[in-house]
Amino acid sequence: MLTKIKKINKYGFHKKYQLIKIIKQLSLKNKLEYKCYSMLQAKYDLELSFSSAGKTFQNRNNLYAYFHHYYHNRCPKIVRDHREYFKQEQRGLGEDAFHAMWWLLLLEYKPVQLLEIGVYRGQVISVWALINKYLHRHCEVHGIAPFSPLGDSVSSYLKDLDYMADVLENFDYWKQPPPLLVKALSTDSEAVVHIQNQAWDMIYIDGSHEFEIVLKDYRLCLENLRKGGILVLDDASLNTDYKPPSFSFAGHPGPSRVAREYADKEMEFLGAVGHNNVYRRI
Repeated sequence: MLTKIKKINKYGFHKKYQLIKIIKQLSLKNKLEYKCYSMLQAKYDLELSFSSAGKTFQNRNNLYAYFHHYYHNRCPKIVRDHREYFKQEQRGLGEDAFHAMWWLLLLEYKPVQLLEIGVYRGQVISVWALINKYLHRHCEVHGIAPFSPLGDSVSSYLKDLDYMADVLENFDYWKQPPPLLVKALSTDSEAVVHIQNQAWDMIYIDGSHEFEIVLKDYRLCLENLRKGGILVLDDASLNTDYKPPSFSFAGHPGPSRVAREYADKEMEFLGAVGHNNVYRRI
């Protein structure tokens, strides 16, 4: 059941809008903050490309607020429906703003060859396929993962789940052709060869959170990313000015260290949506 709210904010903009049912699952503090971020606010009610948004809202908190607002007030319904589906039954992690991030990234940069390292249950690769289908564009979606509950020092995952079958089932639910999946750790030879076999337009590094492994993933992916291609580092906003709202998260030490010590210096930083740091190969 959706909650309807009418509110006049400090920008003098008022409108009825709907907040998603996840609000009911949050603490009172989280609920209030979530409502505030989700309101239709004049300062964020803009239709911008991803790169323009990064230039317009250079403060990380303001940029996150823009994408959270965009998700609730401007994203195509099918993109929001996809996010709601993956919120159910622990199908997907992440935050609402990330779906808006993918929408605007794919809309602007038109990637054809897309790769995710660390697939979990297929939320990201599935929304890539969905957006391109919605836009009547061809794309090839690839994913590399062990497709098991294997975790690391900061992560644990559902047991007793056939992850490969689950990803394919989720693709089938959205009437999408199956993605190209490699069942391996990102450091395994078959994964390395798969990454090296072509030039990529967009890569999302969302696998291990251990510094040494993230750094290996980053170096390998950067070598095989097309000039002008997009690389997104997950969980990588620690040691920045990002102060996440109560329903968001700044990241983990390993990916954040790779972002600060390497990606920030070697690539063009386009902006960060929460803990997702977005770069362009120059």
